[in-house]
Amino acid sequence: MQVIKDIQRAWSQLRAGKADQPYLPFWRQLAEMTALFLVRRIGPGYYLQARWWRTSVPFADKWAHVNKKEYNEFIDRWNRRPYQKSSQHKVIEKAILQLVGVPTPEFIGFIHPQRGARADGTSLRSLADLEALSRELVGNKICFKLVEGYGGAGFFAFQVEERDGQPVFVHPFSGAVTTLAEWWDKAGNNRDGYIVEHYLPQHPVLAAIHPNSLNTLRIWLYQARGECRIAGAFLRVGRKGSLVDNTSSGGIFCPVDLATGTLTHAANAKNPLDTMDAHPDTGGRISGVQLPYWRECQEVAMRALQAFPHVNVAGVDVAIGVDGPRMIELNVRPDQIGCARINLPLKQVDRWMSAA
Repeated sequence: MQVIKDIQRAWSQLRAGKADQPYLPFWRQLAEMTALFLVRRIGPGYYLQARWWRTSVPFADKWAHVNKKEYNEFIDRWNRRPYQKSSQHKVIEKAILQLVGVPTPEFIGFIHPQRGARADGTSLRSLADLEALSRELVGNKICFKLVEGYGGAGFFAFQVEERDGQPVFVHPFSGAVTTLAEWWDKAGNNRDGYIVEHYLPQHPVLAAIHPNSLNTLRIWLYQARGECRIAGAFLRVGRKGSLVDNTSSGGIFCPVDLATGTLTHAANAKNPLDTMDAHPDTGGRISGVQLPYWRECQEVAMRALQAFPHVNVAGVDVAIGVDGPRMIELNVRPDQIGCARINLPLKQVDRWMSAA
């Protein structure tokens, strides 16, 4: 079984001195894994992702984490189901955020075969409409995102250039050329459509880690009784020239010290014992790096959460541009594994939110 192989691999790495902190005896780890699985239905995989072999994590905190069923119940309790979709459609999400002044990347348009429109209201429903728009965007870097996509799926970024009198899409790093007709054949008739935005140039501090991907912060936060709290955060960084930073797409994650806004280390999403101080592909420094605009990033995340009615828990994705943060996406049901990465015992959060 894969879980047994994962445990064996983790213990081999611990024996080899890969841990950056003291660890519990193996018999104690096994006893905790067994108790958590049999009683709390929290599996060994989650235990390893959370690095609960560390002696610094109290067992009471581990017990206060939630299993998958409890997680979904927690989300539905604090984020009313009829309102959950409001932030999951990127056009609706951007409209709400712009209405209340939360900074986001600049909107260009919404591509859809029946309802597509540019920011000025003109049609964006056909290849001809896309060609007309692209002629106006020559020299600009733009991106396309599925309006209901996740995990980096359906993301494209291009430099718009003119070749032989025609606008074309050029991959920003490989230089590969895609004609508008080729792109439209693949994506133009998607039933949900694409949002089109100006590509956000990221701050040099983040570009120095991995320049090809827009590296974003995932900030977990919750609110009740007029008070908003940040539970934890980690920076997601792309790998091997990828345009996206999602850990589900092979990226790495870098926990943030909330008090200072510095990156503590980087870890492989599939094996958190595989930690590093620098990016494995670029060599860019990670450990100890001070995030620019950290206070402003927290403020943007809180303002974004407060913009959506009946949504009280979220994982907010924030990018840091040259001149400050931009809200990228609000996730009302963020990947539960994030709770492991930031050591977030949701039962404790639930009690605080439920207090009179």
